[in-house]
Amino acid sequence: MNQNTSTSSTAPHSAAPDRASVLIVGGSIVGVSAALFLAARGVTPILVERHTGISPRLRAKLFYPRTMEAYRAVGAADDIYAVERDRPRSEFAAVVESLSGAEIRRWRLPAADDYSAVSPCQGAMVRQGDAERVLRMRAAADGADLRFGHHFVAWEQTGQRVTARVLDDLGVPYTVEADYLLAADGSASSIREGLGIARSGDHALASSMELTFTADLRPLLDGRGLALAFAEQPGRPFISWTTGQDAGAVSVGYDPATTDPDTAFTPDRSQAIVSEALGLPTSRFRITGARPWRTAAWVADTYRAGRVFLLGDAAHVCPPVGGFGANTGIQDAWNLTTKLVSVLRGDAGERLLDRYEAERRPVAELTVRQAAARSAGARELSAGHGQLLSEAAVAVGYRYPVPVPDPVTPRAEAPLPPADEPERWRGEPGTRLPHLPLAEGTDAGSSTLDLVRGGRHALLIGPQGRTWAQTAQRLDPGHALLDTVVVTPQTLAPGASFAERCGISEDGAILVRPDGVVSWRSTHLTDAPRAALEAALRQAMQR
Repeated sequence: MNQNTSTSSTAPHSAAPDRASVLIVGGSIVGVSAALFLAARGVTPILVERHTGISPRLRAKLFYPRTMEAYRAVGAADDIYAVERDRPRSEFAAVVESLSGAEIRRWRLPAADDYSAVSPCQGAMVRQGDAERVLRMRAAADGADLRFGHHFVAWEQTGQRVTARVLDDLGVPYTVEADYLLAADGSASSIREGLGIARSGDHALASSMELTFTADLRPLLDGRGLALAFAEQPGRPFISWTTGQDAGAVSVGYDPATTDPDTAFTPDRSQAIVSEALGLPTSRFRITGARPWRTAAWVADTYRAGRVFLLGDAAHVCPPVGGFGANTGIQDAWNLTTKLVSVLRGDAGERLLDRYEAERRPVAELTVRQAAARSAGARELSAGHGQLLSEAAVAVGYRYPVPVPDPVTPRAEAPLPPADEPERWRGEPGTRLPHLPLAEGTDAGSSTLDLVRGGRHALLIGPQGRTWAQTAQRLDPGHALLDTVVVTPQTLAPGASFAERCGISEDGAILVRPDGVVSWRSTHLTDAPRAALEAALRQAMQR
């Protein structure tokens, strides 16, 4: 695949600004995902990223099912799974004496668990760089204007637009005007800093030295199914490697109050650390770099300033334990872009964009707390220890706060949790639409999640609620905003009950947003279905 897809700048720029509905700054996993999500829905973004290639750093390699569901909705999931199938299957982590020595204990990474009961997607165990190559190709094929090698310099916003100054890959300046600016420019975001947005949390949770190396690890890893390992040695070295098993990194902790990394990690000591962690003589590997880095756990105090939105690491940073970071950022992009598509199409009011921070920031706060708790304790802890939630609850089963009460849930009950095991949710507003398998041969796909498509809302109706369908037809005769599906027993695979799974009766209905989140439900057919549905749509569209 061509990883350097970009707009050529060999032709001179015109004096007039380039124009786009959305300008994305940052082309790593979150930025390029946002570009794909928009382009797949007919909105052509401009993305600028100063680097041309994909970072060689070992970053995320766990993509949870909810992330893969977003990619599935825009046709990219199968391409990512194809990459995974071409690599050795790696789904375990272990504590080891050394990588070539004995395993002390091992556990399956939660993203590799079987999620077939709650999702049409399994998690994907692929290197972030490999996923980024797929996403670049898909976004470009769908029409996104990807400008790698272009340097974002400055910007300003008015009440009507954002104007940015950019240098192309030859250093020639030009201007981009956009309705909205998405800052996906990383944890040191110049856009966030320029806006003066503060961050709450721990900016230096722990310090580590990352020592990168090349080595043939295949003899050590063959048949073990390992994705990562921790060495039971001083500094608890964390060992990671490429999917090709020909390079990797050893990250070892140190105390910055007592240790100067520039003097402490001499070439000889670095060689010794890597040698002990791998259990290999120095002749079997070559160190290629050393980089100090800090684990942080913080969330930006606000996600929006006018027409500018923060997402990904620009909005939140969490420790790597649990593999939540990239997944949380991708879900930021999925949430925000579906809202932008609705607003730019004219389907929804501008106020809908205010819901982005109201929904995503609490999720980030929860996720950062969970990752920090794992980092502070035993890194391999599973659910049930202390205040930890399961990884499935954090990455798949979170719930957005909703502005209106759910008429189905009695008010006397305890408040709903912000996250729970995915199989426990029953279509409560703010939760993801429950997955139920569709009958074989159904044109819509293989899951109830496939009934939500094209950036439109979906009204899913129990088998005895056809009056809801007639009402929806009168409200939206051209199906421009709303797809309507009566979910009969014939629609579903044998044994599945849509009404029961979604907490409604056979004549009830559930309204689902374009991002697959339930926004409203009615247990039964009401006496005034038109008024109820109109009110639900107004609330969902914020108009």
